[in-house]
Amino acid sequence: MIKWSMFNFFIDDDAYLIIKNNLTASVVRISKKIKREIDDSLPLINYEHLFNLKDPTKQDLIVKKLLEKGLLINSNVNEKQKYKKLFLDYRKKDTTFAVYLATTTDCQLDCPYCFEGRDKKKDYMSIKEANDIVEWASEYLDQNVCSKLRVVLYGGEPLLNKKIIKYILPKFKNISDKKFIPLEVGILTNGEFLNFEMGKFLNIYNLDKVQITIDGPEEVHNSRRFRKNTKKGTFQKIINNIICLLENNFASKIDIRINFDTQNINRIPELFDVLKSKGVGDRVNLSFGIITPTIPTGQKSYFKENGLKQVDNAEKYIWLCSEAKKRNLIIPKEFLAGPWCVARKIHSAVVLPKGGILKCISLVGRDKFIFNNINNHINLTDKRFTNFEYIDYCLNNNCPFVPICGGGCRFEAYLSTGNFSKPHCQKQLIENINKGLTILNYK
Repeated sequence: MIKWSMFNFFIDDDAYLIIKNNLTASVVRISKKIKREIDDSLPLINYEHLFNLKDPTKQDLIVKKLLEKGLLINSNVNEKQKYKKLFLDYRKKDTTFAVYLATTTDCQLDCPYCFEGRDKKKDYMSIKEANDIVEWASEYLDQNVCSKLRVVLYGGEPLLNKKIIKYILPKFKNISDKKFIPLEVGILTNGEFLNFEMGKFLNIYNLDKVQITIDGPEEVHNSRRFRKNTKKGTFQKIINNIICLLENNFASKIDIRINFDTQNINRIPELFDVLKSKGVGDRVNLSFGIITPTIPTGQKSYFKENGLKQVDNAEKYIWLCSEAKKRNLIIPKEFLAGPWCVARKIHSAVVLPKGGILKCISLVGRDKFIFNNINNHINLTDKRFTNFEYIDYCLNNNCPFVPICGGGCRFEAYLSTGNFSKPHCQKQLIENINKGLTILNYK
């Protein structure tokens, strides 16, 4: 017998249905009439016999295609067990050694919604600490079989410590050459200092991902993301740097991160027009960041004053994507809620300037969450992030969005429950956004 996958969701499209499977990412559009006919025949279909038919009917061919795409499955398959096994197996098979390197926890900007908080220590990595980190990374690769070394420059603002970046990347390259594994470099930056000089340097080390945050057109961006001391805006410099990186092919594409709330939501489409006018619209990937609460650090709660309700976040997210699509910009195909972040990977670590190790980038600036130090021993397992029972909770509730949610962001789980191992359900948000994206991308 055959059944519909539990990971499907269905979108009503007049006389048709759009069906997407969140595990395989397959999407089909079929008539409701055919769907009813398939439903009526499912109890009568023999799975093995179907693939041996010499003269299959039109319906047989449709059913086979749906099986190939994972939208229909063999009734004998326990999808909950299968997914949990896939989840755990993927962790074991992911052999990329990923080092999220915080060269400094300092930042020149004073963004009021910063999830790291505005009162954290301003640590800078030194030459000695860089050498210790390189030695630690080399030792880790001696003791673990990894297929790739990936270094993501992080902060604070990583480019405030350019000297260390120029010092340490050649040493990481030496490690990758000695281990006969490739080196990839990424950077998450506010973009103000990512100029020609730095773009050219990073490109030498296989720069494959650049994420830059811009929160709207010049006036809006500069009112939210400005320099601490001078209050000077950064928009024009960032735009010029983006154009420079792309024109010189230092990056094939750039991920533009746009954080939105009540302050800027209605002005963001003006940024889309700027990107189009500068001729870079087809070389940027847009992602939209929903402003959420963070661990209190003494400052007034920005979220309480400017955050949107969950239902409004979904509506505005899809509205932004529809406005971007009108301008032929690249929009996300699905909204992921963090199933494969740093915290879930075995061979991954956030390394702080002084050598402390975290398992989640959202914990930078909060030393109480440091679970190890590079000077102690080779251990990247933070037990707070290895209890995956919360996934069972999601599966037992028959949620079709588990493959793209994975039980939710662990940082937000901590914020809402005080425990990194508890379920954090945002099903309505995830469902509304992903149904909207499916319509925008495939209808």
